[in-house]
Amino acid sequence: MATAVLKYGMIIAALTVCGLLLYLAEYRSIIRQGDLKIDLQTGSQRHLENVEDDAFNGKYNAEKVMFHVDKYNLTNKVLDLKGSFYGTEQSELKTVKIHGLSNLINQAKPFIVADDKLEQSDLEKERFFKVDRLVKEVNCNAIIHGDKNETKKAENISESQPKIGVKPEQYIKLAKNCSNFISERGYITDSLTEVEKNFHIAFSLLMFKDIEQSERLLRAIYRPQNFYCIHVDKKTSDDIFKAMSYIADCFENVFISSKRFDVKWGTMTVLEPDLLCMEELWNKSKTWKYFINLTGQEFPLRTNYELVQILKAYNGANDLEATVKHVNKGRWEGVGPPPHGIVPTKGSVHIAASRGFVDYVLHDQRAHDLLNWTRYTKVPDETFFSSLNHNPSLGVPGSYKGYPETDMKDDIKPFVARFKNWGGGKYNWPCHGQRVRLVCVFGTGDLPLIASRRELFANKFYLTSHHFALDCVEELHFNHTRDEYLGKLAFDPRWYAQLGFVRNKVN
Repeated sequence: MATAVLKYGMIIAALTVCGLLLYLAEYRSIIRQGDLKIDLQTGSQRHLENVEDDAFNGKYNAEKVMFHVDKYNLTNKVLDLKGSFYGTEQSELKTVKIHGLSNLINQAKPFIVADDKLEQSDLEKERFFKVDRLVKEVNCNAIIHGDKNETKKAENISESQPKIGVKPEQYIKLAKNCSNFISERGYITDSLTEVEKNFHIAFSLLMFKDIEQSERLLRAIYRPQNFYCIHVDKKTSDDIFKAMSYIADCFENVFISSKRFDVKWGTMTVLEPDLLCMEELWNKSKTWKYFINLTGQEFPLRTNYELVQILKAYNGANDLEATVKHVNKGRWEGVGPPPHGIVPTKGSVHIAASRGFVDYVLHDQRAHDLLNWTRYTKVPDETFFSSLNHNPSLGVPGSYKGYPETDMKDDIKPFVARFKNWGGGKYNWPCHGQRVRLVCVFGTGDLPLIASRRELFANKFYLTSHHFALDCVEELHFNHTRDEYLGKLAFDPRWYAQLGFVRNKVN
């Protein structure tokens, strides 16, 4: 209750920028929760824990004890209030410093209106946004908002001037000096907010070609508190593998998988790199809470801050696709029934799964038995993860207890981990790029649709075709990251928290 009161008081103060009332009677319970550290400062720099306890023990009337704010300073982690207490013997105290509010301060930034009491607002990590991702050749914002002339301009440029990507040898040369590589490529090497610092995500990244595209994906999702396993396809050239190895060596939390697979569609080799990365990420850290698997041809639609807020809203639920109405049962013919009474479902190999789900995949014999069964089926990667998550009798943590049928038109069982434009069906989205195995490789004209989506990542982009689609999504992602940090943009995760697969999960 004390924390809630303080938070609402903070927001009101930020909205009106007129003083903040802090009740001494509430301080003690807040500190006991471990949420905050509050320093009361005089010339002797005393801390709250050294102040006499009379105010907490009822000597003073809590309703009459308040701190009047004359001036204040705002930084990323500390609210520094200058003023005086009324109603206690501690009235000589001049400064209150409140630590541990970075998440709340980040949320309040969009509403802060400067007044004569605000002395300084110091956002110490603005340096990460000095090198922007602005696309110089076209106006991405106009394209995203449907400007047909600007879209046509972008298409003409991409056709007449094909993208020349960064070569592996250029990455090798640059990454030999890691500090220069990190600086010149513009990696964000800070957690930025307390909520991100305390919520770690594990990623696998499966790449085959276009090293620049994969590196830009890594740059977009990189944070020092997360963990990254990169699998480079066995067919990939030695110079690309060498370049990615140099890049990975520049970060303590990025590594190349210990084994390389020759990935071929429709076989176990699609699944095996993710399973290997799951195991190696599991052994790498005990702190990450969710696992997201990616390919080099994808890009995030959500910032890391938004990913954290969404995954916290999921509260252990897994975000996986499933269908029983549209399964191709011919994939399972002649292999016998699946073990443990499992009803197989079809779904994407792309997942956002809780640590508990990964634990089950790696360590439960029933998961091993299902995996062994899928080895003899066709397209096993579209069966294994999906079936585990949609057979609640198995007790897989975070799995779905409802009817296993994904439907993006309702809030019961959408698939939010990935946005793919398959075309046809009930959505019938056009593709302004090209279709490869029915999936749209996005073109510039797809940007308004992409920017409107609520999914976590989009699949797929080609740097060699309609490159402005990727360039403009990257610019948008960077701008959102910057604007959220600087307090110009707020994010509301409530839609994700009320989804059916979140409310109806196996605990």
